[in-house]
Amino acid sequence: MIEAIKKRVEEKLSDHQRRLKHVFGVYETAVKLAEIHGVDVEKVAIAALFHDFAKYDQIEDQIEHMDLKTIKMYADYPVIYHAMAAAIALEHEFHIRDQEILNGIRYHVWGRPNMSELEKIIFISDSCEPNRGFSDAPMIFEMAKKDLNQATEYCMKISIDHVIAKGILPSPEQLESYHYYKEVNCGEIK
Repeated sequence: MIEAIKKRVEEKLSDHQRRLKHVFGVYETAVKLAEIHGVDVEKVAIAALFHDFAKYDQIEDQIEHMDLKTIKMYADYPVIYHAMAAAIALEHEFHIRDQEILNGIRYHVWGRPNMSELEKIIFISDSCEPNRGFSDAPMIFEMAKKDLNQATEYCMKISIDHVIAKGILPSPEQLESYHYYKEVNCGEIK
């Protein structure tokens, strides 16, 4: 299954070599973190490989199989559509119904409260894979090896700071997720 998914992703992103390099960087990073934290490597691998599958699809194509409620919910934040569309495509093309895998894809952009370990690994790996070029990527990876919740909060903060620097307001969901992990890391939520 992994080889078939790799092949499909390579076909889909063949005109986007930087993105393909990123996807394989997320895959390799996520597999390492899964092994360290005892998370199902195959499930992590599938989610990592497919997380940006719909990144370059037209918005119309991304929302084609979404319900109207989801479309309206993210109308002001269309960056989320590619994540939702990738999860739908994985379900349709490979008949994967495992919600943990699908949620790892759906929530890789800015996370959500109370993520599974798999979801956190995909979210973190998207920020710290070595091809990203972020100066703190190696530090984030080292942090994630020790504590996924700390790394999740850190990545959420970076993401929020990034959108604010671009003059964009973070989404309410993005802020809610960040505050949730701040509370987790302060010991207020167990």
